[in-house]
Amino acid sequence: MISDKSKLHGKRVLLLFPHMILPGGALNYMLKLAELLVQGGATVAVLTLQADMLKYSSIKGVELLTVNGPFTSDISYWLLFPFWQRKISRKIRDWRPDVLVPQVFPANWWAWLYKRNNRNMVIVWICPEPSAFIHSTSWIEALRPFWKKYLARTLNPVLSLIDIRLSSLSDKIVANSNYTADMIERIYERKADAVAHPAIDSSIFYPAVQIKKQEMVVTVAKLSCFKRVDFLLRVFSDVLKIHPRLIYHIVGRGEEEERLKNLASELNISRSVIFHGGLDNKELADLHRRSLLFLHGSVAEPFGMAPLEAIACSTPVIAHRSGGPLEFVNNSCGRLIDSLSEEKWSAEISDFLSMLGANKDYFRGVSQNARKFSWDSTLAPVLQLIADIVPCRP
Repeated sequence: MISDKSKLHGKRVLLLFPHMILPGGALNYMLKLAELLVQGGATVAVLTLQADMLKYSSIKGVELLTVNGPFTSDISYWLLFPFWQRKISRKIRDWRPDVLVPQVFPANWWAWLYKRNNRNMVIVWICPEPSAFIHSTSWIEALRPFWKKYLARTLNPVLSLIDIRLSSLSDKIVANSNYTADMIERIYERKADAVAHPAIDSSIFYPAVQIKKQEMVVTVAKLSCFKRVDFLLRVFSDVLKIHPRLIYHIVGRGEEEERLKNLASELNISRSVIFHGGLDNKELADLHRRSLLFLHGSVAEPFGMAPLEAIACSTPVIAHRSGGPLEFVNNSCGRLIDSLSEEKWSAEISDFLSMLGANKDYFRGVSQNARKFSWDSTLAPVLQLIADIVPCRP
């Protein structure tokens, strides 16, 4: 916990986030941070390109500022980048913050570019990963359509140089995992000042009572190439040969959705696969509680909020041995697989399911592995940095 919350009192903290439309782990992180800052006595606002005003404009004690811009995935945003940056900078100047707290790219660029002309501004960057579409080959290769990927490849050397130079304008950098902290040190050649993991909403995801498990496995992910749900579908088709009663529940939306549905049809497993689209947190928690296993296909995921939520619901996780899952998946709540072989994955999953069938008591201890991820404890390092970095207002 933060040692002295009174040090937050009166400080003006402006959080920067690209858009507040689609729910997700990074947005939940930012909203919870805003809530805790308000509880500490800070004056808080969120600046974004666009927001679902019906859902987010009534957040208690938080002012919502928007410039009514496009999604950052739209080419129109980047073609008019100087225009949108000027609007964002004007909003920052008019609100008069003591500290800027950007998170997801390109919100970090908004803060850095503002500080180039306002050197006294303080920046605490919460880094879920170094600017992904610049430093991650996997993210670049996952871009669709092809021209976006080609453009990212072409501009990458210049954007990488700009990003690294601008990063020096951050007064403090907070990583969301130890894995991300290592990436920060490798790419930006400076150590993260703190690690503040995401956490679980205990009122939703922890099981009040143990629900009987059903013949189900689940994946929750944005349906993009980076999440490798196509790989999981091919693995599942093999697992079905040994566990034919299984149903695979896939939650999420994205540009790969139709292709994944077609792949399920090609594999002749459509009857055993359900695509849910989006679910709210309560529906998601119920699905987790009823499922035997969570399948996480990403490689080198910076953290992995979805598998941690599954563990909180007593659902074990199968994931690749890389990235954030290394920090919370162990033999008491799942398995980590070194290989990228479909055959290896299907064999490991089949064996794990057989073990669960013979050991019903296994589920009882799974949720304990998520207990240390509570918002009050995980976000304490961020609150402490903000409390210490600028003086209180009179």
